[in-house]
Amino acid sequence: MHAAADPVTGPPVITCTTCAGLTFNLEPCRCGDGGNRLLVEWGDDAREAYRDCRLCGGSGTVAQGCVDCGQRGRRRAQLVLTVANLDTGQVASRSVVPGSVPPTRATAGGWCLALTPLVRQLTAAVGAAGLIDRRRPWEAGELTVPLNRRWRPDLPAERRYVLEAEAIARHQHRPWRVLLGRSVTPPVVRPAQALSRLCGLADLLCLDLVIEARRQPWGDPTWHVRFEVPGGEVPAESPGWASDLRAAVACTTVTDALTGLGERGLTAPAYAIVRTPGARPAPVVDLDRVGRRMATDLRRAPAAQAIWRDGRWWHTRLVPGGSTIVLHERDTGQVVRHRRTVLLRAGEPPQPSWQGPPIGHTTCADCAPGSRLSRCDCTLGGGPADPACAHCCGAGFAPSVFVCARCRGSRRLHSALTVTVTDLRSQARHELWRPGEAPPVAPLPGCESVHRLPRRHRLTDRAASFGVRPCDLTDADGGTPLPHLVREGLVVLDRPVTDPTAVFLAGLAAGRPGARLIVAATAPDVPPLADLVRLAVGLDLSLAVVVCRHRPEPDDPLSPRGLTWGVELLPLGTPADRLDPPVRDSVEAAVAHCLTYLDNTVLAAVPADPATPIPVPQRPTAVEVADPVPLLTRLAAHHAGRSVTITFSQAGCAVRLTGQEGGPLLARAATLADAVRALGSRPA
Repeated sequence: MHAAADPVTGPPVITCTTCAGLTFNLEPCRCGDGGNRLLVEWGDDAREAYRDCRLCGGSGTVAQGCVDCGQRGRRRAQLVLTVANLDTGQVASRSVVPGSVPPTRATAGGWCLALTPLVRQLTAAVGAAGLIDRRRPWEAGELTVPLNRRWRPDLPAERRYVLEAEAIARHQHRPWRVLLGRSVTPPVVRPAQALSRLCGLADLLCLDLVIEARRQPWGDPTWHVRFEVPGGEVPAESPGWASDLRAAVACTTVTDALTGLGERGLTAPAYAIVRTPGARPAPVVDLDRVGRRMATDLRRAPAAQAIWRDGRWWHTRLVPGGSTIVLHERDTGQVVRHRRTVLLRAGEPPQPSWQGPPIGHTTCADCAPGSRLSRCDCTLGGGPADPACAHCCGAGFAPSVFVCARCRGSRRLHSALTVTVTDLRSQARHELWRPGEAPPVAPLPGCESVHRLPRRHRLTDRAASFGVRPCDLTDADGGTPLPHLVREGLVVLDRPVTDPTAVFLAGLAAGRPGARLIVAATAPDVPPLADLVRLAVGLDLSLAVVVCRHRPEPDDPLSPRGLTWGVELLPLGTPADRLDPPVRDSVEAAVAHCLTYLDNTVLAAVPADPATPIPVPQRPTAVEVADPVPLLTRLAAHHAGRSVTITFSQAGCAVRLTGQEGGPLLARAATLADAVRALGSRPA
């Protein structure tokens, strides 16, 4: 292993310690975990190869490409920390190489490279009052690079640099970290107030707010805060990671608490909502009291829950209630049997006061009860099973890794659907949608397979009452935009039916927790597009905006309408033909999607050759960018029916027209306004 001893000349390149520079590793095959058996137990460590293994052929050893170095045999010992101010476009970065950061004592013993002080310096340099990270709010709190236990300050400088290079190179899964900040101080999250808000929202949405603490094999409990539909089962595994209640509440947003609601409530019974709680102040909750009571329950059980229902807390212990056996096939050809302990609540809270009569359901005919079998694709269209089908061998049912397309894995087809539209603050409207409540609808003219349901079943009209656009309506579970068909109440039929409304509701209720669809009618909380232009210029990346004004197709109700957008941050020089088509109904939704995958963009911009240093972008001055949306809308309207791609970078702005004929360059200028003026002087 070799590393440069000079910490100033640039990042050293070291031989990968995982593969010793060979680009691959000889590792024990996974088939040895269970021994020479077809059916093995989860957690076995027999260290005997499976004779008929599909991977190693019974040798017990496989060659795998080294993941740590990307099969290059070398690693770059460099980390780059970047802080960008979205409001001004200022960017400050620092390259971390051996010798550039003085090691400090680690809390758990030993030595480490403390990077948090660097982040504070960079944050101050760009004039940011605080950092924002919607997905990892904890990451900017404490950034460290642990050093090898052999590191000591009295070692020779060359030896110290080698050990530091090894430690830095181990973090090459994210060698460039970009943290975003704002000029205005972000609001301070007070756990007690955040929990009060979540409790009030649970009452408003007629849901349970569940706090769960579950002891882990290492002894300490982990905590998780989430919404649930009353009556659901206890999850087999807790997704919590927080070490205490305050940390769990502080890092749980409303979106976080709602995400996964469908998976958690897949088996929850469905009831109508007969009492709609009115808007009321958030309840006052004693966070410490809840934590103490749960800690007491944890002394007598492996897990505990505190459930907020009907305006008060209900505490219960989670006790073992038997076990289930899960079978899955390995790529070795073996079948692994995993026995999981089932946790049950020691006591159930009383039924909610808002709970009305149950919503009926029928068993899904496309699923085989008690198995992973579902109706085979060879029976699509209602025909008999194909005797020569390779999946079902003529049985009509076959195992599938995907959930049933008809019931979404719930095994139930509900006869009605409860629709809740909410602003996730103080308003919520609950409606029970049933088939047969309106006269049968006729197919749309010119399209015999498409029916438009009555206004009662169109969510588009609900958007205006909440002060948002129809494209702002999202599924509260995950935040994905509602499809155009759902918003407009359109149902596509593949065969004649007597009641299209029943088909629409059955498909919409499939897989919904308790046959409930919770729609968030909220304006997107994302920065404007101009901020992303500043970010791209400051990071020396390019921002590609693809926009299309679709021509109206009166005879095709399923065709896209209005404007669709696509926003992508890309490394410089990315070909235009690699851009995704514009599929978002609003520029805000496109910006949100772009920021979600910012880490992927940053990683793609890192040079592949370890010998090439990672750029360290710096932009100490503010970047002036006008709002590009009005001009982009004009360009799209002028080229209706074609996608227009606008690329922003430090080099300026480029406008291309994409379509079947390719992507010719229309204009290149310093700003978008200059490009539009140049286009205005040319013939269309």
